[in-house]
Amino acid sequence: MGKGGDNMSDKHNNHEHHEEHFDEVMGMKQGHGKVPRFLIVVYAVLAIWAVGYALTVKGIDERPADGEAAQGVSAEVGKGLSSQCLACHGADFKGGMGGVAPTLHGVVDKLKPEGVKEVLTKGRGGMPALGASWTPDQQDSMVEFLKTLK
Repeated sequence: MGKGGDNMSDKHNNHEHHEEHFDEVMGMKQGHGKVPRFLIVVYAVLAIWAVGYALTVKGIDERPADGEAAQGVSAEVGKGLSSQCLACHGADFKGGMGGVAPTLHGVVDKLKPEGVKEVLTKGRGGMPALGASWTPDQQDSMVEFLKTLK
């Protein structure tokens, strides 16, 4: 048993030595211990979240483009779109370009919402069809904004 027993004893000692082994890398001791249970739980939760996110996130093509967030219909959204009107209709929307562009105050009462949307999408006279590429909600929002101009 002498040599065989010693060999077994050496393996046991080497195994204990392996558990307590530290490497020194750039002056820091690094051990070879087990991963803490807390980190295993964190990694598992992170993996579950990542899979759930990947399955539910909208693709880039399905997201609203610049400033076209799905905000619904509101005068505030229409006001944001009205910056395109300023050059011709003036800063106060009371007409501009030497009387060529009419006032927008009371335009919804005069043309009715459907008429305003038709001018936005088809243009009229010197006005280009600025709203032709707008969504129906954006067109409705512009009508709501124009209603506030009295």
